[in-house]
Amino acid sequence: MEARLLIPIFVINLDRRPDRLAVLADQLRNLDLPWMRVSAFDMETIDEQVLGKRIALSGHKIQMGRGSQCCALTNLAVYRRIIDEDRPAALILQDDAELSPDLVPYLASMDWLPEGVNVVQFEKYGRPSSKRLLGPELENATLAGRALHRLHSRTAGAACYLITQDGARIVSNYRGLIDMPIDHFLFSPNVSPVFADLNVAVVRPALARQRDEVESPSDLISERRKQNKSLISRAKRLCQDLNQLPTQLLLMLRGARWMDFGYDGSSKSGY
Repeated sequence: MEARLLIPIFVINLDRRPDRLAVLADQLRNLDLPWMRVSAFDMETIDEQVLGKRIALSGHKIQMGRGSQCCALTNLAVYRRIIDEDRPAALILQDDAELSPDLVPYLASMDWLPEGVNVVQFEKYGRPSSKRLLGPELENATLAGRALHRLHSRTAGAACYLITQDGARIVSNYRGLIDMPIDHFLFSPNVSPVFADLNVAVVRPALARQRDEVESPSDLISERRKQNKSLISRAKRLCQDLNQLPTQLLLMLRGARWMDFGYDGSSKSGY
């Protein structure tokens, strides 16, 4: 297999977790994909003043623990690098991502990416399959037997996604403090102040998922599970979903549909 890479790969990893990096590095090696490591900001050592320049330390729209705050700051640092290095786009991976071989052709060209789409989520987070409100299949964007759709409902997970330089600028130029986890900031029309400008799309079936079953799960997974048990958090989420209903009904009149969305790690393209 020969991978002619146009889109660079940035892998986010804590300095104290080389074990997690090794698992992903093996996957990327088997796919013949070069990559660059990004040292993640660590909740155990982060300077609160540095964190507070871009990330809200309290009063979150969606609850953020210190690990989630550091994750958001690390992603912002990657966006800055994309801009400074004049990269047309980049694939951002967390070190717990499990990847389908069919990810490879998405990195060899940007011909499949429709104009104006600035973020593409490749990941299915959480349950094996669930429903997402998606627009019609985007024309001329089918690759490796998978379809590209505009996203119109919230989804979680920032372990495997593409962001263009324009998308990196949109997020970087946001003047407020980030007051929600980075996946909600990117992928949730219910709460994100930049979602509409990013024109987010998803690949269906998804090309990646997070390895929840690894021996040493991430700090973020443990943190998020505790937060999701809160009745207050669940009530807020329900209100946010209800507020989005009128917009979603209008989108459905224009062709959007609730579709099954899951991860398929098999190869449909022979890679």
